[in-house]
Amino acid sequence: MPPFLLIVQAGPDRGRQLELGDGPLTIGRGQGEGLQLGDGAVSRHHLTIQLDRAAGRLRVVEVAGVNPVWSVAEGQRLALKAGQELAPGAAFTLGNTTLGFAAPEPAAPVRGTVELDAARAISSPEGRNRLAALAALGDKLARCGSLPGVFRAATAWALEALPATRALLLSPDGSDILSSASAGPVCDLALSPALLARVLRERRGFLLRDVLAEPDLADRRSVQLRGIVGAMAAPAEGLIFYAEWDAPRAVRATYDEQALLLLVCAAQLVSASGESAGERQQLTAAAKLSQKSGSAPGQIIGNSPAIQRLHVFLERVAATPTTVLLFGESGTGKELAAGMVHALSPRAAKPFVAVNCAAIPEGLLESELFGHEKGAFTGAVSQHEGVFVRAHGGTLFMDEIGELSLPAQARMLRVLENRTLTRVGGTKELSVDVRLIAATHRNLPQMVESGRFREDLLYRLSVIQTTIPPLRERRDDIPRLALHFAKLFGESLGRRITDVSPAALEVLTRYRWPGNVRELRNVIERAMVLGDGPILDLDDLPPELMRAAPIAPAEAPPDARLVRPLAELEREAILGALAATDGNKARAAALLGIDRTTLYRKLKDYALG
Repeated sequence: MPPFLLIVQAGPDRGRQLELGDGPLTIGRGQGEGLQLGDGAVSRHHLTIQLDRAAGRLRVVEVAGVNPVWSVAEGQRLALKAGQELAPGAAFTLGNTTLGFAAPEPAAPVRGTVELDAARAISSPEGRNRLAALAALGDKLARCGSLPGVFRAATAWALEALPATRALLLSPDGSDILSSASAGPVCDLALSPALLARVLRERRGFLLRDVLAEPDLADRRSVQLRGIVGAMAAPAEGLIFYAEWDAPRAVRATYDEQALLLLVCAAQLVSASGESAGERQQLTAAAKLSQKSGSAPGQIIGNSPAIQRLHVFLERVAATPTTVLLFGESGTGKELAAGMVHALSPRAAKPFVAVNCAAIPEGLLESELFGHEKGAFTGAVSQHEGVFVRAHGGTLFMDEIGELSLPAQARMLRVLENRTLTRVGGTKELSVDVRLIAATHRNLPQMVESGRFREDLLYRLSVIQTTIPPLRERRDDIPRLALHFAKLFGESLGRRITDVSPAALEVLTRYRWPGNVRELRNVIERAMVLGDGPILDLDDLPPELMRAAPIAPAEAPPDARLVRPLAELEREAILGALAATDGNKARAAALLGIDRTTLYRKLKDYALG
């Protein structure tokens, strides 16, 4: 038989339900009460009630609280006393908490067929439960074509579905905000450090019912002004979903284990949808670029926090005509990032022209950039269009802009300011409409100080700027990059790769990669050419990677008493390498970073057979 229930209808514990047994039930805010309430206006032990199951009535056994317990009968407020009984459907109030007495509902007849209109369940007011809310989120995310779009849709959804006063998507380490939505003005970006720290430490979702109980937030003026009372956070691959709510929402909604479960599920859904949307976004950009260039460009592979931030940045700046300056080491993918900005911009149908300023001889630099007239100099047998004219209406990517000479910088500044240029040897001014994206691996502010770069040009270039992260700062992406390049080269080489071995991945992830992604690509191409089999293994990698010292924090000098003879350590290293490779001497030599001849000699020296 379905149970009789006691339901908290109003107060701090709103939404709690308790199945009534046959024995007495004590109610209060003290430890050991049958129903412990968080209402400060309730006494430690306030009253005792008992269910008369046969009569279907609830009897008041004792009223012990300082404040009275009252109910409403026929429109009149009535103070309850010991011995009085309540019928199903009645409610009574103690302190600021109202409790309702509910009788069992008759079981609905079981039908052989169950029908559900999914669209109606998602959109109708009756269907706005948590499961429907999750379905609604999935529907919204499926319509998003980009990573930032997924993040914006998710935070906006959380305001209504949880509901929340503010919702944020954070990077996996909690240091960056990927997206945010708020039901009102936000005074600052105060979060719950204790909650985030626990989520980061344990990688589980947590709910905090009383934010003001945290010493680090209790005195925050923004928390007090916005009336924030609770917060919760849930981690997923590549992000953390954070939400907080105020007192009015705490009265209308229930924030319990099921609410946290909804946020956890939403975080997982956003993570998966964001990765898919990011891939779709890159495929769209790649298709647009390949249509213009005739060849398919690469993709920005990875799901690390740094790459997620880069994706968000690229889409945001793509919609604007503003000049962008990209900093980054050689091989990090600056041209690839510039190509994505162009492909996602309104100029995608127009030309994308890339030029490396460092690769152009000094004497031809201005001619290549701005063009020249016939006869402008020896060898100028015809008129030449510079890159600015060739990129008219589209995007011009200037890599290594720090290599420009000062005279070329002066002409560059004039083009950016007036949107006009004059060919070398010419007098006619030409109007150009170009979106400029510049890149460099140099420290331009430092070059300004030394007089090698114009300060006014730097100001014009750095309207919007970002740094492309080096590969050593996004090591989590190396396995995906390695497998991507292996499959890419496998198509042309006829070698089908299904996986990268753990030993090879360990070597790849510990290497410093001074050449960044370009160097990793070259290493994988070499491994694909020289190796065989469906697994990219340790034997396929070049020896210099095996000899690279693992990156580890500096340690204190060892105790001299712990120092062992070098020959002893070398002998143990050889035995360990042979054991790890099941006696395969070629692989053991590669693991040790020595050639096979050296290994055979040492095996003989140490009498290891």
